[in-house]
Amino acid sequence: MQASFLDAAAKPTSRKPPRVAALSCSLSLCGRLLLGLAAATAATFALSPPAYAAPKGSKSIAVHIEGPNAEAIREDILSFVPETLEVVSPEAFSKALRGAGQTKPAGDTLVNKAQRKKLVDRLRKAAKAAKVEGVIFGVSRTNKKKKKEVHLIYVDQNAGDLAVDEAVPTAGGRDDRKKALEGLLGPKLAEIAPPPPEEEKKSKGGDEGDGEGDAEGDGGDGEDADKEGGDEKDDGDKGKGGKRKPHEIASALFSVELGVEFVGRWFDYSDPVTLNLRPYNVFGQPALSISGEIYPLASTDIPVLKGLGLTAGYTLALGLNSAVEGSDPIPTTYQRINVGLRERIALGEKSVLGISAGLRLLTFNIDADGGLASTVPNVSYTLIRGGLDARVPAGPVALAFGADYLMPLSSGDVYDRFEGASVQGIGATAGVIVPIASGIEGRLILDYARFFSSFSPAVGDEYVAGGATDQYLGIRLAGAYVH
Repeated sequence: MQASFLDAAAKPTSRKPPRVAALSCSLSLCGRLLLGLAAATAATFALSPPAYAAPKGSKSIAVHIEGPNAEAIREDILSFVPETLEVVSPEAFSKALRGAGQTKPAGDTLVNKAQRKKLVDRLRKAAKAAKVEGVIFGVSRTNKKKKKEVHLIYVDQNAGDLAVDEAVPTAGGRDDRKKALEGLLGPKLAEIAPPPPEEEKKSKGGDEGDGEGDAEGDGGDGEDADKEGGDEKDDGDKGKGGKRKPHEIASALFSVELGVEFVGRWFDYSDPVTLNLRPYNVFGQPALSISGEIYPLASTDIPVLKGLGLTAGYTLALGLNSAVEGSDPIPTTYQRINVGLRERIALGEKSVLGISAGLRLLTFNIDADGGLASTVPNVSYTLIRGGLDARVPAGPVALAFGADYLMPLSSGDVYDRFEGASVQGIGATAGVIVPIASGIEGRLILDYARFFSSFSPAVGDEYVAGGATDQYLGIRLAGAYVH
């Protein structure tokens, strides 16, 4: 690809050295990728086929919980749903519910029996659209007595009194909450669930009526007990791991992202005095970016640990060169490495809050020699990073936001030239995430970092300035797989 100089025509002032600029690859690749992402987004919105119903020949229900800790409560309910009863995806039922006219959270309307008729009518309409037998609908809240509870109703397509209309306390331990939920909903679920297949019935009947097994007395009973215990254990595992929704960002085991990032850097001095202070700029340089997250205990019910994950990422600029006016290109290295921990907190079925901490290594090195080497702004940041991030749905897409504090442990050559250098940093991210297929999404992310420094030079020092700013911007176009 033919390269061209940025700011190459800028002539030096009468006293200051010329600005270092980077040789940047053509930005036509950026335009093509942006057009490609826009086309993919349009295709996603245009096609969006609804898939409400459960597999043919089976009975199904929907489980929809709103309010604080909604995702955990929903998982508790799914853990005791009979295996012969299908549960439609939360996305499918949410879409049906919006189509029925329920676009806002129910809130206290659910509890007020005089005001909830319209809500119940919409739930019945959504159940019909989603082709489900009934809907378990609940609102997690704090009642007038300042006690935490989840109020649940069961709505089917038949008019009349609701089969379930009661609150369950949620302030105790999770096991207590599960028992209370199962005690309230279990009988109704058992009533509507289809019976097991005939083959399973016959197998169980043959085991129970086997004369030889009865004659062996204690030994036979022990084997049956072991089998029953094993079955219960398997059911428990399914309640924890098997009920985890695949490809959901709020409960994913891992995610991997691969993309192209177009990077920029702007370095400049404030209050420069000596003539050996050289600023720098580049924008639009292509870089390869890969990152991932893994949550080893995502399939468990262990508080805190189920949302604790390991994160890592690497970005490397491809074919970056720098130059001053009239000089030959100088090989330049830009790379960014991130490793850390992240606590993922589900705020409903689609919204996620992240709390992260870790280490970032950021290197920008211009491989100059001679007198130029002592003036270029080379850095090698070793940073402790702490931050918050959030992902929230916005119609058919999701929005991503983040903010970081970057504390340098070391900063690199350019700061070593100054007396009393003090460096601090901040970072921010923002982006749009577009679902493409199950577990696959496109991402457009802006990643910004800014380092600001102050110096305390003395009269007669070789390098004299009041401080400096070092800014980085990345525009990343990526595809990701979420499992």
